[in-house]
Amino acid sequence: MKTCKQNTSRLILASKSPRRREILAGMGINFVVEAADIGDEERFFAENSNICEAIIALARAKNRPIAEKYPDLPVLSADTIVVIDGKVLGKPADREEARSILKMLSGKTHSVFTAVNLVCKNLGIDEAVLEQTGVRFVEICDEELEKYLDTANYLDKAGAYGIQEHGLYFVEKIDGCYSNVVGLPISATKKLLKFLN
Repeated sequence: MKTCKQNTSRLILASKSPRRREILAGMGINFVVEAADIGDEERFFAENSNICEAIIALARAKNRPIAEKYPDLPVLSADTIVVIDGKVLGKPADREEARSILKMLSGKTHSVFTAVNLVCKNLGIDEAVLEQTGVRFVEICDEELEKYLDTANYLDKAGAYGIQEHGLYFVEKIDGCYSNVVGLPISATKKLLKFLN
């Protein structure tokens, strides 16, 4: 029987995120990408009042169909959300929603949560970690905001910003892991991958 120990170089990343691909590649990890469409992600937060439990459940839901398909290979999935005042902010649907989200974040501190799930069915591995980072934004004036919305790619980013791109100019302070805000906490991911050794 094949085991994950024999196939650690064949890690599957169950995510379409280009940021996660870049981070994993930067870690020197060989992987392939295969992501599943799990439908409406907001239902996980509607069904669960505990934000931490909900995001872990979402990361596991993204992993499950891929891990079932490849039981002899390790599968890594993740999901990132932005939370302010108990409100979960996902990816904006359009420019108007992005504007509303960024005004909500302006001059305040929000939390970025990323849940990472590693599964290898043949080894009985199903481990998850949750990383939280605090991010404080400067006050964003209307002119800066509209310029950002004109030039940035914000639609595929939780909280309508990418800290590794134009969104960095809004950041006053970070408390915690920078790569977590990008979309994959490096240290936490390394700890998960040790289960394959």
